[in-house]
Amino acid sequence: MNSRNVKITGDKLYYSQALLLIISYRLLLALTYTPALVTTPTNQDVWIMLLLSIPYAILISLPILYLGNKFNQYDFFEYTEMIAGKIIGKILAVLYSFAFLSFFIFFSSVFIEILNTALYNQTPTIVNTVILLATCSYVVSKGIMNLARLGEIVIPFIIIVFLLLAVLGIGDYDFTVFLPILKESTFKDLNIGAIDISFRYIDVLVLAMLIPYLEDKKDVNKIFIKSLVCSTIFSILAVVVIQATLGIEYSKRINFSYYTYTRLIKIGETQGFDLLYVASWIMGNIIKLSGYFYFATTAMANVTKKRNQFFIIPVAVISVAVIVFLKDYRPVIAARDPFKSIFRIISIIFIIIIPLIILIIYFFRRKTLNKTGGAKRK
Repeated sequence: MNSRNVKITGDKLYYSQALLLIISYRLLLALTYTPALVTTPTNQDVWIMLLLSIPYAILISLPILYLGNKFNQYDFFEYTEMIAGKIIGKILAVLYSFAFLSFFIFFSSVFIEILNTALYNQTPTIVNTVILLATCSYVVSKGIMNLARLGEIVIPFIIIVFLLLAVLGIGDYDFTVFLPILKESTFKDLNIGAIDISFRYIDVLVLAMLIPYLEDKKDVNKIFIKSLVCSTIFSILAVVVIQATLGIEYSKRINFSYYTYTRLIKIGETQGFDLLYVASWIMGNIIKLSGYFYFATTAMANVTKKRNQFFIIPVAVISVAVIVFLKDYRPVIAARDPFKSIFRIISIIFIIIIPLIILIIYFFRRKTLNKTGGAKRK
């Protein structure tokens, strides 16, 4: 079997850049519509459920992490083709392109819904969508390394704003809403919620795509664990801030809970702190969405042997049409199903089932792959 060499590039992705990128994906999820608030047990013990989700997220990510470490000179699509064969590898690349494109369209739809509903309700959906897709297309055309460099500047700003807003609203907190702890939750409920929320840790797929670009590929597991722990802590802080300010029941009934919290912040006669949130939230989502966009086009490039830039405009045009249809057809967030169920199914298939099958095939073929140098570390 002929193995393919990793793409040679003068640029390398540094540890801090990769870590910030992965952290931002889940942080932006918490700052956008905070799905943990509507995940079992949906009460004052949500923060405990988020803590319990850490070992589950590690467990479901093990197949991808193992393969990523073993084939750290190759991206996810390259080593799946080496392990499963050319035909199956191409089929999987098509499927993962669909997965990344689904994530991109879904989160773009959520982004547009918030813009239209809470911020720019007089602006037509098509206008906001075209501006978003044009911006993401430009970022993607510059490549993953420039996206990482942009993230290195923007993501620390987002984290600082997030922490600052949490401090500014402390005068409105009512921590009694978290009492009594565990009175309304069972061990079963907490674990069901933890498993459900762990399926949302799809960022391990992004990490798998970044591995061949890392300056030190031995940092993979460290990046994964640190990003998981940090992003979970940020998610817990977002939940605590929202519930302590808005109350348990109201928090799970509104769509843009963190944005609502920022609008309530007031120090003396000074208001308008929500503008800080909006600015950082928009920049962060551009980076997050551009990442999904980039990897969707990378998967297409893997199948066709063309450069990913070839697919940017066609994918952008299709995405605009789908996003406008979704937004105008029905609300994405308010109608949490079927989108929530579809998202869960896609995550289970592409994070657990397919990588596990590839890992099993690898164990059967590892002697052959080792002889041909398929998993050789350089």
